[in-house]
Amino acid sequence: MTNRGKSVAGAVAIVTGFSVATRFISFLFKVYVSRTLGAEAVGLYQMALSVYLLTYAFAASGLPVVLSRKIAEDTATGGKKTSGYLSAAILICMTTAVFIVGVFYIFRRPFSNLFADKRAMELLIIMLPALITTSLYVSIRSWFWGRKQFSAFSFSELLEEVFRIVFTVVLTSGVIAALSPTNGLALGFLLSDIACVAVLAVMFFINKGKFARPRGGVELITSSAPITLMRVSGGLMTSLTALIIPAMLISAGGLTTAEATATFGRVSGMAMPLLMAPTTLTGALAVVLIPEIAAASAKAEDGLLRARIEGSIVFSLFIASFFCILFMPLGVEVAEIVFKDTTAGEFLSNSAILLYPIGLNQITLSMMNSLGQEKKSFVNYAFGAVFLAASLIILPRYIGVYAVAVGSGICFTITSVLNMRILSKTVSLFDSVKKPVLTIALMPPCALLAYLLKLLLLPVLPKFIAVVLSGGVPMLLYLCLAAAFKIIDVSRFYHRARKRFLKKAERS
Repeated sequence: MTNRGKSVAGAVAIVTGFSVATRFISFLFKVYVSRTLGAEAVGLYQMALSVYLLTYAFAASGLPVVLSRKIAEDTATGGKKTSGYLSAAILICMTTAVFIVGVFYIFRRPFSNLFADKRAMELLIIMLPALITTSLYVSIRSWFWGRKQFSAFSFSELLEEVFRIVFTVVLTSGVIAALSPTNGLALGFLLSDIACVAVLAVMFFINKGKFARPRGGVELITSSAPITLMRVSGGLMTSLTALIIPAMLISAGGLTTAEATATFGRVSGMAMPLLMAPTTLTGALAVVLIPEIAAASAKAEDGLLRARIEGSIVFSLFIASFFCILFMPLGVEVAEIVFKDTTAGEFLSNSAILLYPIGLNQITLSMMNSLGQEKKSFVNYAFGAVFLAASLIILPRYIGVYAVAVGSGICFTITSVLNMRILSKTVSLFDSVKKPVLTIALMPPCALLAYLLKLLLLPVLPKFIAVVLSGGVPMLLYLCLAAAFKIIDVSRFYHRARKRFLKKAERS
């Protein structure tokens, strides 16, 4: 392996380690909230959060990717514009955030009518000031990202989750008598963001970061506009889901407001976090490769570009297959163990196939943005989003909450196919499709084995042990098959581990 390859592998390991820890803490947070406050509180929180994320998409979602790419390119060619780019990004994000917060505070009453459960608006009003501190947070994180300081970049995200769970546990425990538990959730969200920004600012100055006269603002806005529009579209779809699905469950499904809110909470706050957990691994790879691909593109290293993109696509398929083996046959049991909720588990099991389009969309989108193809990636997503919106409007009366899964699957499949088509034209991907096809084809037999083991072991063993064995054995078998067919390179990890062991032995 080349030194550059080792550097990428090491960076992926760092980001993956922090990401797994972050997602695990975030997952514990969701488990605590769902078990302590119930599905209805989860539903209210998810409604408010979905609209908050839409406002974030307007204020700051596009700039971080472009800023990190610009800093990576600038660092590779001398690094004289970095501080100016950072200052411009902060100014743009914060101005937009202040404007959005002001609009929501002024028009609070009309906006509250959008929610099927108007209690969600109270949570949103508490959470919104975090948009201002988030503007500073995402800009400084992008500074670390573009400079390939992945430890600091990933640590800040982990720290935010730690602060969030600590503040939430305290504020929902009744310490402040006048504060309801659901409002405590929202206040914990705000305070954790403020605390994290303070720590990140200290890290920034310790690493000799500095601000300068803003420069390149128009360039940043122009380049980030397609990403922002795409994120806004995604946020709009998330918000529409949070607004439409509960309303449709009430009008067409005959549920009460509380029942509809709880159903939405089970899907968005329980099943979906489990389903999205594997994207931690593909997301870590995307984080590392964005500055790598930006630098390689600037230096016209076509061979390296192709290898990185092909490897990333196969990796996303591998991760999707690996977790489908667990979620498809054992989704109900996993959700019962974690959340004590069968409905969430049924949704997880029936929707596990979404792991493929979700992972592919995540990786191909990152690669497109790294290559400066923001406009094309936005057009691709917009095309898929049309089908998602149609699904959310038309399907709930027929399939209820599963309209979320069907619409998301159609949207991400369309977007991924279109992104891969453009990437293939750019770097001529996959002369042979043997590896990606095998990566998917090995999954069904292993999933079937998991299902058979479940039937055999659940009646005779405690549920947790039966699930571990029923899922673990087929997943291990998939790893062995992937190594045998050279989908993953086991020898590389062996040689690296052996080299490290020998170095330690020599020192001792």
